[in-house]
Amino acid sequence: MRTHQLREEKGIALILAILLLLILTLIGITSVNTSTYDSLISGHKRTSEQTFYVAEAGVNEFMGRFRKGVTGEIADNNPTDPDWKLFLAINEQRAAGVGYVASNSDHIFYQSLQNQLDFGVEVRHKVDSANKVMTYCGQPIYIAKSYGFTANSGKKVVEVKINKSPNLDPPSAIYSKSPVTVRGTSTYIQGNDQCGLINKTGVITTTPTINEIGLPVIDGSPTKEINSSLNLPLKEMVDYLKGDADFKHEYSGNQILSDYSEDDYSGSWGLPTSNNTNEPLEYDGPMNITYFDMHGDKTIKFTGTSHGAGILLVNGNLTIEGGFSWYGVIIVTGALTYSGGGEKNVTGGIYTGESANVDATLGGNAVVIYCSKAIDDLNNKLPPLKMTQWIEIF
Repeated sequence: MRTHQLREEKGIALILAILLLLILTLIGITSVNTSTYDSLISGHKRTSEQTFYVAEAGVNEFMGRFRKGVTGEIADNNPTDPDWKLFLAINEQRAAGVGYVASNSDHIFYQSLQNQLDFGVEVRHKVDSANKVMTYCGQPIYIAKSYGFTANSGKKVVEVKINKSPNLDPPSAIYSKSPVTVRGTSTYIQGNDQCGLINKTGVITTTPTINEIGLPVIDGSPTKEINSSLNLPLKEMVDYLKGDADFKHEYSGNQILSDYSEDDYSGSWGLPTSNNTNEPLEYDGPMNITYFDMHGDKTIKFTGTSHGAGILLVNGNLTIEGGFSWYGVIIVTGALTYSGGGEKNVTGGIYTGESANVDATLGGNAVVIYCSKAIDDLNNKLPPLKMTQWIEIF
């Protein structure tokens, strides 16, 4: 019986060996497939990343060249045209592949300054339902769609929304969206450029009223303009700029800040100097952005002596009494009152949303001087463009 059982078990080792070999084969095939899939996934990921970076490079080149004075400057010469489109690519053939039509007068082509990355960028104005160009801070809103390509047929598309910085070059020494009152024999408002060759109006208001009391001096080219159609979006300008503020303050009620000195904030704001009150301030230090959130209807008042350089933003009302000097631009969404004793000099320009009262009848001098150098110094402080939205399409 034992011999019979042994004969029946003949070949079991072969079967086990075949089964084991089959299992090992399956494991090997699975390993090979896994390795192949991993290589494919890794390759697709690498291609996706490469095309993404190429597309991103297209956006970066556009933003880098879309500013004044740079090499290969890109410009928008039709900011109100809803059909305007700008194309940036390595050549016209690539630009045509993303929508450029050479015979279309609304299409502008710029060649890329490099020849290693293959991208095509289409830039257009954002428009509303009535096909009107949408703006923010008085500047068009731009939509840039960038297509990135690689040699292994990779493709990636990203789309960004871009806002330009507001134009900080004031149209006049004082711009107001409400009536302006200028009084006192020691009040001096100069719109003609005291630092260059860019002459501006002395006082501009969008209303029919500029009151002159006493014998103030208002000069400019022209000296005054009433009923101006220039409706600047001051609140949008403040909202845009406050995000870059170096100093931020918020008050829920009226606030008086007295004798801001070197050991207070104004020491950090900057210390401009002048040899004569009626001459432009001089300053070569850092330009700051200082923001006061007065919730639109509250008043910040400076008394004593305060000073600074850069952009002074007030979401609310601003009252200046006593000594005050500012090199740069002041933007006030509410009312500006500029009075009391002491020497007051703003070299650059003032924007105000409500009534502007400039008064030197109580002693001292009240001076506002347009200065193109101060504006140029400000422009070096601000990034010319901001990316406000980013989407990876595919």
